[in-house]
Amino acid sequence: MIRLSIIVPFYNVEKYIEECIRSLYDQDIPQEEYEVICVDDCSPDGSRAIVERLQKEYKTLRLVCHERNKKLGGARNTGLREAKGEYVWYVDSDDTAYPNVLKNMLNQAESSRVDILQFDYSRGGRIWKNEKSDNEILRGEDYLFANKSCRWYDKLCGAWRQLFNREFLQKNELLFIENAMYEDTDYIMRAFIASDRVMYSPIVAYDYRINTESVTIAPMSPERLAWRVNLVERCHRCLHIVQTEEAKEAINQMVTNFLTSLRNEIKALSRPQRNVYIQNIDKTISECRELVNWRTWLAVRYGITIFV
Repeated sequence: MIRLSIIVPFYNVEKYIEECIRSLYDQDIPQEEYEVICVDDCSPDGSRAIVERLQKEYKTLRLVCHERNKKLGGARNTGLREAKGEYVWYVDSDDTAYPNVLKNMLNQAESSRVDILQFDYSRGGRIWKNEKSDNEILRGEDYLFANKSCRWYDKLCGAWRQLFNREFLQKNELLFIENAMYEDTDYIMRAFIASDRVMYSPIVAYDYRINTESVTIAPMSPERLAWRVNLVERCHRCLHIVQTEEAKEAINQMVTNFLTSLRNEIKALSRPQRNVYIQNIDKTISECRELVNWRTWLAVRYGITIFV
């Protein structure tokens, strides 16, 4: 019986992928109880050869190859379609898992029959912890939005911060947006809102690498700014699926904050860059008009910054 499927998309990570995979097998449950699915998103470097070499060492290491690049969200969707485990863990190929954490995580998830188990992680030597009570099972919407004093959107930092029940994902048709950037945040929000059984565990399971070559750390471009606006719009659409006024208020405030912070980044673009930005933004952003002042709206929707 396969209890867990670990999905590892990869692209241009030959420096890191072996360390990542080895950390996933430095665990405290038998290898036959879980599988590691590496999805080659048309990586041009030597990452695939490394995975193929490691397959000789780890019998449950699987390799799936894309014929065309679908970016991280598409590669995760491919991995989910291939998965056989009761639970799914999305792991980024330049990060690592802590040793001997799978037994505890899986036992908690299975015994509590949760849809989502969220845990702690480290980044840059710092442990990032949650403020929720241990082992308390909550509706996902309550888990995110019930406490107005907390920074609830910190819980949306990455798909890798939780185990997902695979049947729950399939039943709710929870897939990532493909061929896009910033695919995590709205996906996690939709997953939590759909769930009736979310639990937090204080296990530190994941080490997030600050990769200076990562696209998310690279200098901001007009295309990336447009994708950030697209993300804001996708988050705003979650208003249609939440039930409480508290949740709606929290999402509106998040969208307002994001759009306001984008204004100055758009102002820093040159005129040709702003033209590229305008060509790439999702025009449905107009649904957010009432959430910001006119200066912010002119900058975000039309790239007009003379009033900013």
